[in-house]
Amino acid sequence: MKVLSLFDGISCGMIALERAGIKVDRYKAYEIDENAIAVSKKNYPQIEHSGNVFDAKYVAGEFDLLIGGSPCTYWSIAKTDGKRETTSQGLGFDLFMQYVRALKEANPKYFLYENNFSISKDIKSEISKELGVEPLMINSALVSGQNRKRCYWTNIPEVKAPEN
Repeated sequence: MKVLSLFDGISCGMIALERAGIKVDRYKAYEIDENAIAVSKKNYPQIEHSGNVFDAKYVAGEFDLLIGGSPCTYWSIAKTDGKRETTSQGLGFDLFMQYVRALKEANPKYFLYENNFSISKDIKSEISKELGVEPLMINSALVSGQNRKRCYWTNIPEVKAPEN
């Protein structure tokens, strides 16, 4: 499988694919955090690190799967400075739209987008509209020691919440 990962962090997408037993032939990552990139490079030297999503160029059909979750920093209820974004205006949505651009330009067979459950209903609605699918809410507590609700938008067939 050829994977395009936006907002890659420490390459948790690669970890998940490995644990699921999915063979990854190519993994191209867009990430700007130097510490996250360093961890990724240490664990997965074969990953192609490509920098900032705003500078990305995509070729249609080059990847089978697009994964990512734009930073929730701007949308999270944990934002306490009074500048939480609750509409499709602002840097948070601009970052999400880079995912949409990648989806349109790269045209992969499958996509999986993830973000925080606490984002506003308006933003969730706009994400659903842009991606053409409704989110599936999964609480991380079902598969880990962390109690954290997440939303997943995907066109991968038969995806459902895991058993507790």
